Amino acid sequence: MPPAALLAAVLGTLGAGLGLSVGLVFNVRLARHTGHPVLASLVNFLVAFLLTSLLALLGVLGTSHLPVHAPLWVFGGGLVGAAYVTMTLFTARALGVAASTAGVTLGQILGARLIDAYGLLGQQTRPVSGADVLGVALLFLAVALLSRERLAGEQAASEQGGVAQ
Repeated sequence: MPPAALLAAVLGTLGAGLGLSVGLVFNVRLARHTGHPVLASLVNFLVAFLLTSLLALLGVLGTSHLPVHAPLWVFGGGLVGAAYVTMTLFTARALGVAASTAGVTLGQILGARLIDAYGLLGQQTRPVSGADVLGVALLFLAVALLSRERLAGEQAASEQGGVAQ
C-alpha cells in the first residue's frame, strides 16, 4: 500500500473513532430526553435507517444488489451494532465517555486479535505478536486509569453531597 493511502486509512480510522465518541455523547443526551437508553438506541437506528435509505434512493450506492444469497450469519452485524449502541449508553452513564470508549476499544482489539489468531469468521490467520500483547496491556491500563478517575470523582462528589456527572 502506498504511504499516502496508508496515511489516509489511518486518518480515516481516527476520524471514525472521533465520530463514535461524539455519537456516544449524542446518544447519552438523547437517552436523557427519552428517559431510557433502549429507546434512545431505537431512535438512533431509525435516524440511521432514514439516512441510509435516502442514500440508497439517491443512487449513492452505485450498482449494487440486495444480498439475497448471503449466508444468514453475515447479518449479525446489525445485531452487534444494536447491542453496541445500547450497551455503550449504559456504560457511558456509569463510567463516563472516555472510560467507556477506551473499554470499547479494548474489547474491539481483543475481539480482533482472537479473530485473527484463530482465523474465525473466514479471516486469514495472523499470529499474535509482542506488539499486540503490549497494545492490549496499554489499553487495559487506560481503561483502569480512566475508570478509576471516574470512581474517584464520584466518591469526592458524594463526600461533598453532590453527584458527579
